[in-house]
Amino acid sequence: MEPSKWDYCTIVFRTYHNVGGSEHAGLNYGLLWFEAEAKGVNGRYAAGKSNEIPFGRIAEGVPDSGNAAHVNVHQDLMNKLRQDGWEPVSGGGSGWWEKRFRRDASKAPQSFLQKVRSYFSKKNNQ
Repeated sequence: MEPSKWDYCTIVFRTYHNVGGSEHAGLNYGLLWFEAEAKGVNGRYAAGKSNEIPFGRIAEGVPDSGNAAHVNVHQDLMNKLRQDGWEPVSGGGSGWWEKRFRRDASKAPQSFLQKVRSYFSKKNNQ
């Protein structure tokens, strides 16, 4: 049975930079992580986030496919998305990390606001 409505997500990367001065010899230290940004019938939401990993420098300002730590946390996020019912689809972006997924919109967990509305809707109908 083909779902009539889908939510789609794309994996993006985020960084937090702590630009060092003389203490760090001018090197750029920070954290790197991946997030799955979703949108569709259920609006915009975060479908998942990888663990944060430290980095000294990112080659070319983007995650490095030759860096095992970058690849491992990316793979962990993709595995979590699959466990949550997301399936890979084509598209996404030009970066190796920009994978795209879709999920039947009815399988998305309810947001806190949706839960509150549902609760009061049931209360009012009793």
